[in-house]
Amino acid sequence: MNYNFKFLIITFSLLISIGTLQAQSLKVTGKVIDHEGLEVIGGTVTIKGVSGTGTVTDINGQYTIQVNDALKDVLVFSYIGLQSIEVPVKNRTKIDVTMKADNLLLEEVVVVGYATVKRKDLTGSVASVKSDELLKTPTADATQALAGRLAGVQIIQTDGQPGAEASIRVRGGISITQSNEPLYVIDGFPTEDGMSSLDPADIESIDVLKDASATAIYGARGANGVVLITTKGGKSNDGGKGTVTFDAYVGFRKLANPLKVLNPEEFVLADYERSMYLLNEEGMISWQKRYGSFLEIGENYHNRPGLDWLDETMGRTTWTQNYRAAFSGGNDRTKYSLSYNYNKDEGAMVHSGSDKHNISFNLNSKLNDRLSVNGRITYDQRSIYGAGVAGNGTNDGGSNTDARFNKMAQILQYRPTIGIQGSDQDLLEGEDPVLVDEQGNTMQNPLINAAEEKDDREIRTFQANGGLTFKLMKGLTFRNSTGMRYRAQRRELFYGDQSIMGKRNGIYGSIRNTEEGSFQTSNVLTYEKTFNKKHDLTAQLGQEYVHRWTRYVHTEVSDLPTDDFQLDDIGLGTPSASDSFLNDDDNLLSFFGRVNYDYADKYLFSTTLRADGSSKFSKNNKWGIFPAVSAAWRLGEEEFIKNLNIFSDLKFRIGYGLAGNNRIGSYNSLALFNSILTAMGSSLVPGYASAVIPNDDLKWEANKTFNLGFDFGFLNQRITVSPEFYINRSSNLLLNAKLPLSSGYETMVVNAGETKNIGIDLSINTQNIVTKNFSWNTTLTLSHNKNTVEALTGEQIQLYEAKFGYNSSTHRIAVGESLGQFYGYVTEGLYQVSDFDYDAATKTYTLKEGIAAHRKDVQPGDWKFKNQDGNGVIDANDMTVIGNASPKFYGGLNNNFTYKGFDLSVFFTFSYGNEVLNATKLVTTKVGRENYNALEMMNSHNRWITIDAQGNKVTDPETLTTMNAGKTIASWHDNQQGNMYVHSWAVEDASYLRLSNVTLGYTFPKQMIKKVGLSNIRLYATGSNLFVWTPYTGFDPEVSNMRSPLTPGVDFGAYPRSRSFIFGINIAY
Repeated sequence: MNYNFKFLIITFSLLISIGTLQAQSLKVTGKVIDHEGLEVIGGTVTIKGVSGTGTVTDINGQYTIQVNDALKDVLVFSYIGLQSIEVPVKNRTKIDVTMKADNLLLEEVVVVGYATVKRKDLTGSVASVKSDELLKTPTADATQALAGRLAGVQIIQTDGQPGAEASIRVRGGISITQSNEPLYVIDGFPTEDGMSSLDPADIESIDVLKDASATAIYGARGANGVVLITTKGGKSNDGGKGTVTFDAYVGFRKLANPLKVLNPEEFVLADYERSMYLLNEEGMISWQKRYGSFLEIGENYHNRPGLDWLDETMGRTTWTQNYRAAFSGGNDRTKYSLSYNYNKDEGAMVHSGSDKHNISFNLNSKLNDRLSVNGRITYDQRSIYGAGVAGNGTNDGGSNTDARFNKMAQILQYRPTIGIQGSDQDLLEGEDPVLVDEQGNTMQNPLINAAEEKDDREIRTFQANGGLTFKLMKGLTFRNSTGMRYRAQRRELFYGDQSIMGKRNGIYGSIRNTEEGSFQTSNVLTYEKTFNKKHDLTAQLGQEYVHRWTRYVHTEVSDLPTDDFQLDDIGLGTPSASDSFLNDDDNLLSFFGRVNYDYADKYLFSTTLRADGSSKFSKNNKWGIFPAVSAAWRLGEEEFIKNLNIFSDLKFRIGYGLAGNNRIGSYNSLALFNSILTAMGSSLVPGYASAVIPNDDLKWEANKTFNLGFDFGFLNQRITVSPEFYINRSSNLLLNAKLPLSSGYETMVVNAGETKNIGIDLSINTQNIVTKNFSWNTTLTLSHNKNTVEALTGEQIQLYEAKFGYNSSTHRIAVGESLGQFYGYVTEGLYQVSDFDYDAATKTYTLKEGIAAHRKDVQPGDWKFKNQDGNGVIDANDMTVIGNASPKFYGGLNNNFTYKGFDLSVFFTFSYGNEVLNATKLVTTKVGRENYNALEMMNSHNRWITIDAQGNKVTDPETLTTMNAGKTIASWHDNQQGNMYVHSWAVEDASYLRLSNVTLGYTFPKQMIKKVGLSNIRLYATGSNLFVWTPYTGFDPEVSNMRSPLTPGVDFGAYPRSRSFIFGINIAY
């Protein structure tokens, strides 16, 4: 028994010893190197399954960590660019580790058109952005979120009004007169409507094809680049469980940079000065009754705030809100997602805003090992309401008459004070009594204007597309994609009885209905084969058919009996124009092929050929052929490069291709007939006449592109650099050629233009710090593009006019020069007293002999222009190039930080060398009309003045010189409404650095939230358009609101941008 007892004691003691041994802690040290033998600095070492413990490797790759269980614990080694590795401790005190390269970034899949490739296998020029980067900029239009994030891709935001759509320019665009928008392809379905109908949160990735070797697969539609959008699908979960997400944000906005106008004191002073010269004695008595005597101006107005009409109409704090609910899930065979989004924005202008509803459904299913299907259905509805700011209520401008009605110009020029007969607040209640003129006045109380005019739009878009993939045999698959898209837009214009137009012509209304649709089907055979383990071949043959149609109806009436029902009783009005109709149809039939060859994962070749047949062109040029070829050499896989131990990736790319642009009218090559009335004796007989002269030789605009690129990777891809150089040569550009009068036509559309774009794109990505709890990465994009006009029609110089009321050429296009050039007079300051001879007897000034003038009655203080030809007369021959709208370079800088659950993103965009023709400044610095206000820069400290402190006219040369020393802006005399000159004073440097976006977020620990059944909670706050550093004096330097490729870079009464602050939450369970 004693023996048995002793045996039990010994056994029990051994068990305790073993348990103690298993649970004992241990200090483990070691060194971590990469596959090239270099020390891994800043690598993370943690214990698997144990939170809150870990360390990082030092400058020599060394680490020390205390484990809890020497036998069971497992160390996890991780580092950006290297594959994570798990190593059991097994009671060891020293563990050295070699980590292999992680080519996850290089293995990233990129969409290239009808196919996907790994990034490492790219031979063309493609820029990409993922959803997490897009969502850092809360917006209803994903296009705006792309600004500065893609090298070679410029986002142009015309202004800040609700529903304003940004446009994309890829490497400058190619066309002179036609659209430079790229082709958009959403899940394989092409569209020309942009991304405004998408919910940004539905986007998985955006890939932009930039050179013709990449875009030639889209043939006649690829010359301006191709934007490929891939939407989110469902993801498989354990047991096929679904995931519900709810995302919401609310925020507020306010004008970022309100312009200042003359305060009441300065306004009355300026109004007095012009009235002294323009009014007779009776008129001045009337003026003094309105504003008081000159000597009482300071007493009456110095501390008087007056009315800030910009603040009254657009100074409110507005709210934005966005809500999204989604349900997704699936298993290995079927994945699905369903989402609904609602967005509401209040516009800065009173009575304006926008609403958007979007619903989408995605389904992907693998029916068996050979057949899989997919489908997507989306519906988007946008409502945009409010009068906007552009002329004549149309928000389009388009004529110098419209420019007179520009609401922003009126807001800035409406007088800030009623004078001494009442309170300034009285002006808020009705029309200004001194501006009431129903016959010719174009100035109206801006608040009444905004309330009485409306320009409402509703846009509904429905898209359904699907496809199937069938594996015919090993390596050979067939893919069909078929879809349709329908878009309906209704635009309602209405001017009530208190609007300017209503007072003149009676209550007015118009309805414009536009319907657009398209059907597309494509069939693609893909063959993939690997030979001898080194030769990879992929070949594609495809066919595509696209049918597009447009229907347009426009009805407008005047003299409606009442505005109580607005457009509900449009049939009671008098037609003010004949109803207009438009029916457009076009078809595109295409055949294409592509071959990709990869030898030893080092040498890559790709060739593409597409043939497009379009109904837009006559039989002479019905078909277009678009070839492309590209190659790449992955030098980083060569042993002589590997032995350098410098590069983790090194690739050289080169490509050449031809793409086309068929964005012209469906019937431009045909003779279109309009109904007319013609005299036959004493009677008018109805008939038909050709509206335009046909051109049977019309053909595609073409773009030939040469692209040269490098991809560098350092320190296991912690640093990646991708510079690219390109030359784009565009030919057959469509221009209007002038015809002799004997032809009966003014112009004919011909293929005559040629341009050249030369540029550089640069993308740099760095992982600056990566530790267990903290990371910091930086992305920089930089783009430079220089364009040159190589050929035009018969004229070597062509002039164009931006319509802002000046009736003067504003832009010049000339062979050998760049596009986007401003045209006008060169300002040489102001005429000084010394430029004149003074007659003391008559108190008049006469310009000295030899000094050129632009008018006969120039006076000291008028604008002085350069006499370019030296003939002593300043006229249209002295107009020249005075600036350019194109930037020398532009880009973006993004820094992302994470610390435990916190994330911070700081994003800058910038542009250098671009100029803006500030037409708002030209128009609203004119103080030559009574009771009109002007921009604050026209104050008496800057403006040449001609009255003294007692309100007397000053003509004495010495006194006039002294009181205007250093003045930089012309006097009221040269700023009268009739003196309309486009000159270099209005062309401003619009370079800028913009703090576009700052987002701070916090994601709750999963261990905490899983207790309440949630898988994710993130809170965030975002500030957008926070600061802009720029010398530009307008609302915003990023502006171009003439809506024509011929007159870019003009700022006339643009809707100003707002600064926003948004607070949001993301929830998933």
